[in-house]
Amino acid sequence: MALASIKGAKFRSFLTMFGIIIGVSSVVTIVGLGEGVKQQVATQVDAVSDSLVIIRPGKRAEAKAFSLDSLRSFVSSTGSLSEKDWRDTEKVEGVKSAVPIGIVSGIVSYEDDEYAGGNIIASTEALPSLLNQKVAFGEFFTKEDYSRNVVVIGTDVAEKLFKENVPIGKSLSIRGKRFVVQGVFEQQKSGTFAALNINNSIIIPYDAARQLGGTIQLMQVYIESESPENVEKVAEAVTATLKKNHAGQEDFTILQKDEALESTNEFFYQITLFIAGVAFISFIVGGIGIMNIMFATVSERTREIGIRKAIGATNAQILGQFIMESIVLSVVGGIIGVGFAFFANAIIRVTTDLQPVTTLRVVILVGGLSVLTGIVSGLLPAAKAASKDPITSLRTDA
Repeated sequence: MALASIKGAKFRSFLTMFGIIIGVSSVVTIVGLGEGVKQQVATQVDAVSDSLVIIRPGKRAEAKAFSLDSLRSFVSSTGSLSEKDWRDTEKVEGVKSAVPIGIVSGIVSYEDDEYAGGNIIASTEALPSLLNQKVAFGEFFTKEDYSRNVVVIGTDVAEKLFKENVPIGKSLSIRGKRFVVQGVFEQQKSGTFAALNINNSIIIPYDAARQLGGTIQLMQVYIESESPENVEKVAEAVTATLKKNHAGQEDFTILQKDEALESTNEFFYQITLFIAGVAFISFIVGGIGIMNIMFATVSERTREIGIRKAIGATNAQILGQFIMESIVLSVVGGIIGVGFAFFANAIIRVTTDLQPVTTLRVVILVGGLSVLTGIVSGLLPAAKAASKDPITSLRTDA
């Protein structure tokens, strides 16, 4: 009977469910995105060396929160890192290697084509091992290549600039100087928690970058300790060294793997609270809409209520009927909302490299909220219907 009532006024029912649909679809979609990114970050953190420590410019309060942007691109912040900072951290006891990530300004071109979608990065030979990033074709440069104009590129650069997967031996131009492609990285599924997107990067030796002239903006330094057991001591020693270089100011951030996970989880906890607030408001709006339409329905069906009571229907049965109609409206809205969310997540998977994860727990949660909204919204209209006098109701023309 509840479904028949909804089918009898499809458009009005859809408008009534609209608030629920928006609330459910928003919650499921955004939570799915959050879960997907959390899993990606956890995988990325596990992939890199246990001995890795990252130095970033900017105070910890500015750099600790992990947003999606900070996972996929470089973060501009107050403070800066210098070449002296990098060189001094190499001398710290317990440091196996210190790898700079320097941004080089310039245009990358091949013949008549330019590649403007990536980063020219100056670094050293230890970068791939620290990030656990393999070279698919060719090889990464060594210490012997530091002064040579060689380059290792990501898959996006190879495909978009050279229109092929293996442009080994071909030359591209940076600031008018020719660099020979020596290697191509394996496809990186997503940016690492170290905030470096290998796919669109052009990596050149640090010394070769200096020969280009201009400044190298040092955005990060990756520190590898001699063993995972002394990471804490190395981080403390590096902090002390950098504070000396920065006149006692700690205008930089030292980030370890465990801190990266904690920061990410904290960020998504805050996002979850925000989503919960949005969902609560959406369900309230949807519930008010359902309540209004149920009051209107009770008024329109006064004569029907009188007939049912006249043939023996109890107040409890009338109450149950209208509460059930309210629940059905809310649940159907929830189902449609979940459907929209799955569709939105599918589009996100196809059009981006994000992988939303919709968990059964979230679906059950929004389903339970839909039922609860239906019960609460339908209670007063149902009570009004159950309290109607059958004789008075039968006299109504409605």
